[in-house]
Amino acid sequence: MSQDAPLKLTDATVRKLALTPDMPDGKIFFDADLPRFGVRVYRSGRKMWFAQYRFGRDTRKANIALTTEKTADQARELAKDIFAHVRLGRDPVAEIQRSNKDAEDRFDKLVAKYLHEKLHPIKPGKKPMRQRSYDEVERHLESHCAPFAKKPIRSITKGDIADLYKAIANENGSGAASHTWASLRALMEWAFRNDRLDKNVAAQYDGGGTNPSRERTLLDPELSVVWRACGADQFAAIVKLLILTGARRDEVGHLPLSELSLESSQWVKPTWLLPADRAKNGREHIFPLSDPAVALLKEAAETRDRFVFGHGSTRGFSGWGKAKAALDKRIADAGHKVEHWTLHDLRRSFAAGLQRLKIEPHIIEACLNHVPPKLQRTYQTHAYEDEQRAALAAWATHIDAIVNKAGKNVVPLKETAS
Repeated sequence: MSQDAPLKLTDATVRKLALTPDMPDGKIFFDADLPRFGVRVYRSGRKMWFAQYRFGRDTRKANIALTTEKTADQARELAKDIFAHVRLGRDPVAEIQRSNKDAEDRFDKLVAKYLHEKLHPIKPGKKPMRQRSYDEVERHLESHCAPFAKKPIRSITKGDIADLYKAIANENGSGAASHTWASLRALMEWAFRNDRLDKNVAAQYDGGGTNPSRERTLLDPELSVVWRACGADQFAAIVKLLILTGARRDEVGHLPLSELSLESSQWVKPTWLLPADRAKNGREHIFPLSDPAVALLKEAAETRDRFVFGHGSTRGFSGWGKAKAALDKRIADAGHKVEHWTLHDLRRSFAAGLQRLKIEPHIIEACLNHVPPKLQRTYQTHAYEDEQRAALAAWATHIDAIVNKAGKNVVPLKETAS
């Protein structure tokens, strides 16, 4: 039986096909009834149905299935489908190759490889990503970019990224959208360098990630309105703590119980120890806690096991966008007009408030955990913990005064200038 003599390929005929010592491994036997349909026989005993066709100047063979998976009649019908696709100008082999590449380059699979490389760098001497940064990037790419998970990365367009950015901004705020966009841009740059992308479309999107520098500072009457509208839920406690401490949003929202020491004695004062891996600048920071801050934290932590806020056991508080929108609605429903503000504006307002209280600039910088100049870091190592505690106590007294004053004589605010 030579390759030049077609056979009537039936299941019975194919079962009897075997290679003689003089035949090459992978010998082809064509069908007598359907030209270019055949079976390839291997010395291992495997037998593969295939369809051969010409596309342009090339001759291609499309594997259909093993003979143990499809009968002769089933394979013949599939071969007819392949030939029909070719007549319509389609190349089945190229389509299969693209499909396989798409599966290999699926977004979620590339994210897994990218994140693994961040923890286990390939380049000699390169340090693994810090755990806090890794957790943020993982959240951006796996949670916020979930709509892309099953898509080939090459299929993601600039329009897709714009739609995702807007959706995240509406749900979680423009800051979360900007940070996610930055993580996505870095992933696509990595994919481009590894020949998984022809171009980094995230880098071409100019609608996100370039948030203008904000200068919004809430004045005392506005801080009073925000405080009084907070209510008594978890988000309310977080907002009040942001006002009292000047901490960053996630530092409070993802606060573990293990960082707190809330008991007070002659020798020990209540503190919150922010570890280096949770601080934005990678520097450990001690927050001396004022009495109102301690009261808020004790109440919030009373029934918690791991995190002060949130409803799970892995990260802490979530749902920032919805909670902020609800607070803004309560403010508006109470008849107040407050210009648009963000949670991070409270940190700026905290710093400006300490300035108005005549607190020394270097104490304010210490309260904000800002990194001092190198010379100062080298020779001035005092942490100003007592001075910070006095500043935070003075600020808490000031907040109490403006809130209680407003409570006695509540007048809806006019819209204020930033």
